[in-house]
Amino acid sequence: MKVILLILFLAHAHLLLSQGRNEQVRELNNIVELMNAFSRCSQDWYFDAVQLQKALHRSSEKINENYFYCSKTQHSGLVSYSGIEVVFRFKEITPTAQNQIPAYQADYLPWLEAKELVLKMLAKPKSNLISLAPSINTYLASTDSLYLAHTELNTYISEKKFRTDPQFKEAKRILKSHDRWFKMCYLNSMELDNKLVNYCNFHYPPFQSHKELQQGLQELNLTMNLLTAWEKELYRENLSSNAAYDTKLRILNAEGLKNDSLYLYKTRGYGKLNSGFWLHTRYRTFYTSMQSGIYWFASSKPSSEPWLKKSQQAYNDFVRGYNSVVEDYNDYIEIGDGLTFRKTSSCCLSPSEIDTNQNVLLMAPKLICKFEYSEPLIETNLTDSTPPGLSPDALLVHNAQPHHLVYLLDASSSMNESGKLAHLKEHAKSLVRIQREADRISIVTFSGKSEVLLKSVPCNQKKHIGEKIEHIQAFGQTNIRSGLETVKDLLSSNKLEQGVNSVLLLTDGEFPLSNETKTLIKDLKSEGISIYFVYLGKRLNKKNSRSMERTYSDLGIIFYDTNTIDLKEALLKIATE
Repeated sequence: MKVILLILFLAHAHLLLSQGRNEQVRELNNIVELMNAFSRCSQDWYFDAVQLQKALHRSSEKINENYFYCSKTQHSGLVSYSGIEVVFRFKEITPTAQNQIPAYQADYLPWLEAKELVLKMLAKPKSNLISLAPSINTYLASTDSLYLAHTELNTYISEKKFRTDPQFKEAKRILKSHDRWFKMCYLNSMELDNKLVNYCNFHYPPFQSHKELQQGLQELNLTMNLLTAWEKELYRENLSSNAAYDTKLRILNAEGLKNDSLYLYKTRGYGKLNSGFWLHTRYRTFYTSMQSGIYWFASSKPSSEPWLKKSQQAYNDFVRGYNSVVEDYNDYIEIGDGLTFRKTSSCCLSPSEIDTNQNVLLMAPKLICKFEYSEPLIETNLTDSTPPGLSPDALLVHNAQPHHLVYLLDASSSMNESGKLAHLKEHAKSLVRIQREADRISIVTFSGKSEVLLKSVPCNQKKHIGEKIEHIQAFGQTNIRSGLETVKDLLSSNKLEQGVNSVLLLTDGEFPLSNETKTLIKDLKSEGISIYFVYLGKRLNKKNSRSMERTYSDLGIIFYDTNTIDLKEALLKIATE
């Protein structure tokens, strides 16, 4: 009898211990949920800051009010629902007399509620989180500061303060504040995450139970650790390791799908058989979703904007895929918590089938975007004859000879893949925005047949040119000979006599050069016309790249591979040489 009582006592003690331990880890996960809710807010704030920087860049010569918008002006509606008054307690929420709140503020609610919960946890007498309090408070202070900076941005745009800010001094101050606080939020979130992991591992290591759950998580962590290391390289502006990380990611992905977590089907680790499909589906979703969420990153090209650093755009493209993976990772951990599992499976399982005495594990936080302010205008190193307020790129164009650029554009259907055509359109329009009246642009597309879209149009007709570029569509096959014939005919009567005439052959693939095609190229060269081959396709190995470059070099064609030179930089070089 004593033995039975001892066994019952020990079982009850273990139950209390595990429940206490799990409750503490759930509290840590509340902090992670706070970080994830803030990540969602900061993404909108990042896009608002980028839009303001873009507006300053585009309004460098004259303010265009259509460029100035933000979340407050874009989401200007009101939200109301039963019981909404309960959220009026937050100072960040400004209800109307009709008990409605601005739609853009509704997006703050998950963050504000999560922050309130964490502060209540810290305020509890003898809180177990007291050692984490300094890191939590530092993190909260930086997130609140970023919120205040963004509130200034909302006010600046919604109240149209740019009308009385001709040099954009106030706008630049706001953007510099965003730069500072985005950086501080990132650093403080990294520190807090490290503290959470170390604290949890030391005080609340997983129980030696629910082996299937932990085995699956160990496999997921191989991918998470790889992505985390990759993220740190990108944040340090190192893009050179992308291919290596991508290869490792795909290997881990293939291994995970091959394992397929079938052991999770045998038992879910909840004390009952035949319910393992819940964990199994979360496990499999983790691997399958990333094939459409982050697989594309290493081979994609960020849409380069003159007001944003290439490394910043690349990092933020990665963050979108990374955060999607984190969401699937946390779904796995969440369904492994008996309390969450009970809610999720209430339609299928009775409470007696669910063991709430779970091995609760720590979730992962999402990342925030990287924002860096860069001056849109230059105001120094100008000669007396140079117009003031030119950007560095515009200054290069100003000092160059007049150029007639003939875009010979591959408009075959493959150009629609991976956003190549959209990427090209944006850069072509960006270049036109800084070109002069003395510069000319022609556009010839070739697919199954060739077509002239623009014929020697002065670059001060920016709206007309931009509309023509935007309406370019890609479909059909590739016929380079037809395109070159059309270019030759066009230049026979539209050649710029005082300046530089250049043909830009823009394509995502290589094609055989017939004798007739080579003759057309030689004829153009003999007329003093420069020809450039701008390759927009997938990365080539060194052997193929050198072979292609040698082929066109022998014909007097200058070769640019946009895998090794940014497309914007290539177009600018061609327009100013």
